[in-house]
Order: sequence, then C-alpha cells, then structure tokens
Amino acid sequence: MSKSALITVYALQSAQQLMAINIHAINFSIGVEVYGKQLDAIGEQVKRHAGPVIMAGDFNVWSRQRINALYQFASEIALREVRFVDDQRRRTLGRPLDFVFYRGLHVMQSSVLVTQASDHNPLLVEFQLPV
Repeated sequence: MSKSALITVYALQSAQQLMAINIHAINFSIGVEVYGKQLDAIGEQVKRHAGPVIMAGDFNVWSRQRINALYQFASEIALREVRFVDDQRRRTLGRPLDFVFYRGLHVMQSSVLVTQASDHNPLLVEFQLPV
C-alpha cells in the first residue's frame, strides 16, 4: 500500500502547536478498504493532537464510496471543510479531487487559482487563530 502524507507540527506564538497534513491519497484501489486505512493512519495522529489542524491535498475522491469515506473520516475527527465561492477545483467524474479541512481555526478567505501548469488548481486559504 502506498502511503503519501506529510505531517508537520509547527510551534505557534500562543504556545499551541499547529498540525499541517499534506496528503496525496492512494488513487487506484478496488473498493475503499485501502483508502480508508490510509485515512485511519492519519486520523490516529490527528486524534492525539490538541491544537489546530490543517489537512489539505489530493484526496482522489472520484467515486461516491470514496467521498463518503472522506466525509465520515473528517466528521469523526472534527475537521471542517473549507468552502470555495468560485469553486474552480479540478474534477474527475464530477467530483473535486483537492480539499482543505481544518480544526481550531477561522477561515478568513479562500480561493482557487486557475492554471495550466498542473492537472490540479492551487487552493489558497487564509486562516486565523481564534482570539
């Protein structure tokens, strides 16, 4: 099984720590078992982290089963999805591939940059710590 996620923890001035997760979810697998196992391994780390979290990347949710597994996973670890007003994320089979989820932060603004430089459009999100 290919596991492609980078988890980094940053010290914040508030004495909290920000966990940032960059994921490239497994793409080709039959069913959602392997996909779910990849998410579960990340979820174990998020559950143990007390501070704010940002999780973003290519989630490869090209099927209804995968999108359901992703939303169930996010719900279980209290992650919220960033919404994009002008949603120009690249799609496969009508579903966006890239997402940003967060916990313990406020979204100040979000946008999608349209580019031909990649098969994915960059997602820009500005967060703020709660005061």
